[in-house]
Amino acid sequence: MLSADARSAIRMLVVWVIGLVVLLVFHFAFVARQARAVDASRQQVIAKADRYTFLKGAKSTREQERLAEVQKDLERQYSDFVFSSEQMNQLDFELRALAEKNNLSGFSARHVGSTTKIIATPLKQIAQRDLVLSFNCTFPDFLRFVNEMERHQPITIVDQYTLRTGVQKEGGLTCTLECCLLYQVAAPTAQ
Repeated sequence: MLSADARSAIRMLVVWVIGLVVLLVFHFAFVARQARAVDASRQQVIAKADRYTFLKGAKSTREQERLAEVQKDLERQYSDFVFSSEQMNQLDFELRALAEKNNLSGFSARHVGSTTKIIATPLKQIAQRDLVLSFNCTFPDFLRFVNEMERHQPITIVDQYTLRTGVQKEGGLTCTLECCLLYQVAAPTAQ
């Protein structure tokens, strides 16, 4: 049997365990829930304060000038990748000029397909046009032409190329170049 001191210690231990359980239940039932609500409110206040600071700063002339400069820079980057309608009208002439500059003979370019809608925004719509270029040349002329195509602005992406030896005695190649480009089409008008 247990002595009176041992029974008293066990009772005290049981009371402490029950008290601890009650305290934990109270904490998780009320205090933790309120702490989560306070944290959520604090995050909302921080977000609204950041928004207010942004809007207050956007009102300043200096910030508007900075944003205008950022927009101009983004438009310059856009024009490096996407052909405008004017550039699309001149594309055949530019390709033929590149071909003549690089001594390509029998040059032909044909449109083989378009993906009508890659990205659509209320202001701009971008589409993809696939082209097949065929020509005869020497290998160094081929390399120069591909190099010129890579440096062309806006960018023309070469997907695939096929080189075959020609029947010419000077060691010419018959080349087929499959490429694509991105261009801007007129945004649809609201009806």
